[in-house]
Amino acid sequence: MSRIRADDYDEKKQLILKRAADLFASKGFANATMIDVAQACGASKSRLYHYFSSKEEVLFAIVMGHVRAVFEELAGITRLSLPAVERFSAFVAAFVERGVASRSEHLVLVNDVHFLPEDRRQQVREHESLLVGLLISLLEEINPELMRHGRVRTPYAMLLFGMVIWTFTWYEKSGAITPDELAARISRLFLYGFEGGEHPS
Repeated sequence: MSRIRADDYDEKKQLILKRAADLFASKGFANATMIDVAQACGASKSRLYHYFSSKEEVLFAIVMGHVRAVFEELAGITRLSLPAVERFSAFVAAFVERGVASRSEHLVLVNDVHFLPEDRRQQVREHESLLVGLLISLLEEINPELMRHGRVRTPYAMLLFGMVIWTFTWYEKSGAITPDELAARISRLFLYGFEGGEHPS
């Protein structure tokens, strides 16, 4: 007879993922054990295995959940009835806000995805490619002449993603620049360049 799931199964599963993401981000996936994850969640190791069969399963759930959530949010922005430049700014702002709100998940994706088996890494890469495609489409609207050259389309998109992704290895929202201002400055820098951008206030 199969075990009946508790009404709060999904809620507890998400709590495990959040606590595990914080643990992996601070300690490193390789240095953390399932016992560490269980302790971080205030649960027993055997209880943890009711939700995930291995540490790698926890890692995969963290990174895939993060990438899917980012894609769904950014895809919605690209479909808004706004000029392309405004959608671009909203795209960057949402990406920055997601990085601030999910910093641990973001760091785990950047630092630990290589610990997954190849087939799982491929699933993550496929979803990341969908994100790149969203941005390429936006950039094509903003500057179709530049983006008509196939060899530069992906590099331009990856330049922006790299700028934002690596920002969250050092950025702290409690610093001098708020997430909103950071996003606005990234957008201006990317669209208009350093010389053509607005001077700091």
